[in-house]
Amino acid sequence: MQLRTLLAIVVGITTLIALVVLSGVFSAGLNDYRSETAEQAVRVRATTLGTMLERSLHEEWRNVELAAAAITSVADRQALQDRIDAMGATNEKVSWIGIAAPDGTVLASTRGMLVGENVGQRDWFQQGLTGPFAGDVHDALLLARLMQPEASDPLRFVDFSAPVLDASGNVIAVLGAHVNWQWVRGIVDEAAQLLELDAIVVNREGTIILSTAVIDESVAEVNSLQAARRGVAGVFEETWPDGVRYQVFTVPNLTYGSMPPFGWSLVARLDPAALAGPQQRFQTRFGLAAIAAWALVLAAFVFVAGILIMPLRRISSALLAQARGQPVTYVREHRRFKEVQVLSEVLARLQSGGLDAPPR
Repeated sequence: MQLRTLLAIVVGITTLIALVVLSGVFSAGLNDYRSETAEQAVRVRATTLGTMLERSLHEEWRNVELAAAAITSVADRQALQDRIDAMGATNEKVSWIGIAAPDGTVLASTRGMLVGENVGQRDWFQQGLTGPFAGDVHDALLLARLMQPEASDPLRFVDFSAPVLDASGNVIAVLGAHVNWQWVRGIVDEAAQLLELDAIVVNREGTIILSTAVIDESVAEVNSLQAARRGVAGVFEETWPDGVRYQVFTVPNLTYGSMPPFGWSLVARLDPAALAGPQQRFQTRFGLAAIAAWALVLAAFVFVAGILIMPLRRISSALLAQARGQPVTYVREHRRFKEVQVLSEVLARLQSGGLDAPPR
């Protein structure tokens, strides 16, 4: 085996081992980076989704809050009706707005629905007598027969209410608004799709009231859902019943500004595979670049080694020919490296017949 071949093999194996070790360290670091990136991504995205929902609901709450503060008398029923009409309730966001007297009788409302009827047993009215109130999602009880009498799916609302006070601070009415649940769900669905998240909303009783993913009762046992029920914020990396390991972030007590709390908590889960594409492409490019660099280093070493070993090859060939008594052509003296210089001088002495003198 030629010396250049041996050196090439040694250098190739050594650099290959170093490359494998470096790749292992890099892969471990990349996995840690991927985990940290996924954790940060789910935290930021979940917070963004929660803020979008909170601010959208807060806008509707402010309309109720400001309208209640602006009313100081309920004597003029037409003025009350005009105010309700000016608030512009629609089926997209707020399906119904009404003002009820302290005894529960509706004085004015959207399109006159429920005017004259008693809502004294409704939570939004009872809670609104004592202060600002935000109610959990519920089926429409009184409005369903008026708004969608033939609908197969029940109407669902979340409620806002606030007391109406006179100049002395006495409660003279309650202003209530039914926010369309489909509009709320649409906000969450759209935001979750945009942010590539699965969103689950849990109420204060621990019931899942909204989910953008298909889930079953078995999800109730996962740690993040348990934390959301307790109102605890945190990041979790856990395997769900579908067998996928998710990064999960819980946002407790969804509320914003002066809006009363609904008692909702948000659970947002992110499949790390959504972030794996760019990282896998980077890892592939790194691997190809490392292999190319290894091949380039090996080729460069073989080339340089060939240049360095060439004088030794010439001198060794000449020495062998000299020992066999064969004619030897002149080999010029090499002084670039000490070892080659010694062999070159030995050859020169052999050719001149002066081997007895020690080489310098």
